Amino acid sequence: MNTKGSIPMPARIAGIMLLIAACTAVMLGRASQVPEPQRSPGPRGDLRLILGEQQLGSKEISIAERLWPANYDSGEHSHTTIEVIYVLSGEYRHVLNGQSQVLSPGMVGFAKPGDKVRHTTGPKGPAKALLITVPGDEGLVERFRQRAR
Repeated sequence: MNTKGSIPMPARIAGIMLLIAACTAVMLGRASQVPEPQRSPGPRGDLRLILGEQQLGSKEISIAERLWPANYDSGEHSHTTIEVIYVLSGEYRHVLNGQSQVLSPGMVGFAKPGDKVRHTTGPKGPAKALLITVPGDEGLVERFRQRAR
C-alpha cells in the first residue's frame, strides 16, 4: 500500500487477473456438474449464465458469457455490483465515467457500484466476454430478458 492507503495499480491489475484465473478454474472444475446454463438471446445479443448461486450455493460471485452484436450501444448506465469484463473475442468499447477504452481479447474492463458505464461495439462486431459480478447477480439473465422486450 502507498501512504494514502490505496493499492497501487499494478497490484490491482494482478489481483483482478488472479480473480479471473480463480473464477476460470472454478468454472472449469465445475463444468461437469453444471446443468444447461440459462440463456437469453435477442437483439441485445446473447447472455448465458455459466456459474451462479445454483451451482455454488451462495451469491458471492456469478459468471456469465455475453455476446454483443455489431453496432451495439447499451447507453450509459450504472451497476450495483462490481463487474469485471474479460474479453474473449472481438473488440469492445468500454466507457467508464466518460473515459473510453477499446478492449480486445485478453483485456479486462471493470465497473464498481455507482460508476457510469457504456458498452459499445463497432461494425466489425460481435464481441464476446466473460462477465464476472461480485457479489453474484442471479437476476442478471431475467433483467436481460426484460430489457430485450
